[in-house]
Amino acid sequence: MTGQRENRELITSELDATMVVEAAAGTGKTTELVARIVALIARDRARIGQVVAVTFSEKAAGELKLRLREELERARERHQPASAESQRLAQAVYDFEEAQVSTIHGFCAELLRERPVEARVDPAFIVLTESQADQVFNEAFTTWLHEQLGHPGEGVRRSLRRPVRWRPEDEDANGPIERLRRAARELREWRDHATPWTRPSYDRHRAIDTLIAQLGDFAAITARPLKKGDNLSLDTKPARVASTEIERQRRLVGNHPEYAESTYDGWEAALVALADHRDFARPRKGSGAAFAAGVTREQVLASHALLLLDLGRFRAEANADLAALLHAETRTCLDRYEKRKQSAGALDFLDLLIKARDLVRDNKEVKAQFRDRFRVLLVDEFQDTDPLQAELLLLLAGTEEVEHPDNVGHPDNVGHPFRGATKIRPGALFIVGDPKQSIYRFRRADVGAYRRISDALGGQGAMQVTLQTSFRSVPAIQHFVNAAFRDEMTGDRQALQAGYVPLR
Repeated sequence: MTGQRENRELITSELDATMVVEAAAGTGKTTELVARIVALIARDRARIGQVVAVTFSEKAAGELKLRLREELERARERHQPASAESQRLAQAVYDFEEAQVSTIHGFCAELLRERPVEARVDPAFIVLTESQADQVFNEAFTTWLHEQLGHPGEGVRRSLRRPVRWRPEDEDANGPIERLRRAARELREWRDHATPWTRPSYDRHRAIDTLIAQLGDFAAITARPLKKGDNLSLDTKPARVASTEIERQRRLVGNHPEYAESTYDGWEAALVALADHRDFARPRKGSGAAFAAGVTREQVLASHALLLLDLGRFRAEANADLAALLHAETRTCLDRYEKRKQSAGALDFLDLLIKARDLVRDNKEVKAQFRDRFRVLLVDEFQDTDPLQAELLLLLAGTEEVEHPDNVGHPDNVGHPFRGATKIRPGALFIVGDPKQSIYRFRRADVGAYRRISDALGGQGAMQVTLQTSFRSVPAIQHFVNAAFRDEMTGDRQALQAGYVPLR
C-alpha cells in the first residue's frame, strides 16, 4: 500500500488518472475532493463550468459549494497575481455560478431542462418532493384498488386472503390493503427494472391438496394426548384447528364448485399462516415417552418436523408465485401514477435519474455534447450511489462503449453499469466512498455495485487510494475501535460485507 502522505498527495498530483478513493468518516475526504477541483482548475485541466461534483444530500452539496468557493479564493491569493494559475482561479471565482455542485438529482434535472425535447419531458416540468410524490401515488393507488375490488386479478385476490399480522403499535401496518400498497410502492421504486418476474412452476392445487392430507394425518395422531395440558399438544393445536376448519370448508365446497378457486385461496392462506405460527414452529416437547395411545412422542415430533418442512417449502413457492402475480398486476397502478404525473407536468426523483440516463445513453449527439462539456466528474459518498446513478455518471465519463461477447448476458452483469464495457477517459472520474458507511439500502444504494464498479475501474487502470488518518478521534479511542471491528468486518464478498480498514 502506498504511504499515507503519498496517498493524499496523489489526489492533487495525479490529475490525469481515474481515481477511486476509499475514505472513512473523519479522514478529510471532502477537503481532498475540494483540493483536487482547485488543482484541476489551477493546472488548466478543466474550467469551473466543466467540473461536476455530486454528493448525497442538499445540505452536503451546499457545504461543498461553500468550501469550494472559499478554497478557490485562498488558492488565488497564494499565487502571484500575474501568474497563469492565479488568472485561472480568478476566472473560476468569477464564473462560480457555472459550477455543477449538487445532488445527483439536481444534476439530472439540469440535464433534462437543457435538452427537454430529446428527453421527452415538459420543458417547464416541476420536481415533486417525496411527500408530494407519495400523495400522487396514493391517489392513483386508491383509484386502482377500487377497480380491483370489483374485479380482482389472481394476485390481488390471493393477497387479500392472506392473514394479518397484528402489531400493537400499528394495527393497520400489515393489513391486506397496506400489503398491496407496499407491493405497488416497491414496484414504483424499482420501475427501471421492467422485466416480468418468473412464476415458479408448481401445481398450486395439487400442492395444497397434498399438504391438507398431511395436515389431517398429523391432526389425527395428536388429537387425543394421554396427558391433559401436554405442552406438545398445546403448541400443536393450531394444526388441528386449521385441519378441522379446512375439512368443514371442503364439505361446503362439495355442494358449490363455483367457489372452489376462492376456497383454495383461503386454504393457501391458512397453510401459510400455520407455517408462520410461532408456537407451532417451535413447540415445547413435553415429557414422557408416550404421547397418545399407540403414538410415541418421538413419532409426533418426527411428523411435526416433516410437516413444518413441507409447509415452509410450500410457503416459499406460494409467496414467490404471489409476488410475481402482484408484480404484473400492480403495473396498472403504476400506469395510473405515471399518467397523473404527466398531466401535471411533474417528475419524481426516480424519473430524473431514469430520463437523464436514457437521454445520455440513447442519444449519441447529446452524449457527445455532454461528454465534451463535462470534462471531470467527482462523486462523493459513492457507496450510497445506486446502479442507475452510477450508469449515468460512467456514461458521461466514458469515451466509447464496446460490447464484449464474454460479458453480455452474464448473470453478474445484469443491471451492471459495465455490462457494455465503458472505457473511461483518463482523469475524467474521481470517486470517494466508504463501503462501511453503506447504510441507505432503502434508497436503492448497493454496496455490491460499489465493489463491482471499483473493481472494473481498477481493471482499466484506475488508481486506488486509501485514506486512513482520522481527524475526529484521539489515539486511545481509535485504537479501541480498531481492535473492536478488525476481526468482525471480514470483507466477505458473498455477504456484501465491507472489509475493515484500520484508522490512525
